[in-house]
Amino acid sequence: GDWSSDVRSNQQVIEKRVDGLVMDLELADTVDGKLLTVAAGRTVSIFQATDCSLLHTHTMPISFREEGGASMHPAGDRFIAGGSDTWVRVFDRQTGTETECHKGHHGPVRCLRYAPDGNSYASGSEDGTIRIWETNPSTAEA
Repeated sequence: GDWSSDVRSNQQVIEKRVDGLVMDLELADTVDGKLLTVAAGRTVSIFQATDCSLLHTHTMPISFREEGGASMHPAGDRFIAGGSDTWVRVFDRQTGTETECHKGHHGPVRCLRYAPDGNSYASGSEDGTIRIWETNPSTAEA
C-alpha cells in the first residue's frame, strides 16, 4: 500500500484506524524513511509510510482529546508529544519510554514540531506562548 492519493479520481487509497479522535499527524522524513506519527486518544502510533505498516503504538501519560500532538525527530529514534497536561515530553520511539519532560507552558500544548535539522523543536500552547527548546540541552556547547 501507499499513503498517496489519486489526484485525478480523488479516491482514497488506504485507510488506517487508531484508537480515539485523531488530533495530530505528521509525515516526516527520517533516516529510517518516511514515518507517519499519529496522536489520538491517549496513544501515539507510528507507521512506516512506504508499506503502511504499524511499527509502534505507545500509550501516553497525556490525553489528546481536545489538543496536543506529536512529532518525530529526523533521526527517527525519538518523538515529542504534548497535550492536556501543559508539559512537552520526549519519548524513545522503540520503547515509548519517557526520556525528558519540559515544563514552561501554563496551558495545554496545542501543537509542536521538530526543526528539519533536529537541533530544536517548537511548542505552542493555549496560554498564547510559543517556546523553542534545544533538542540536546545537556550536550549544547557553551
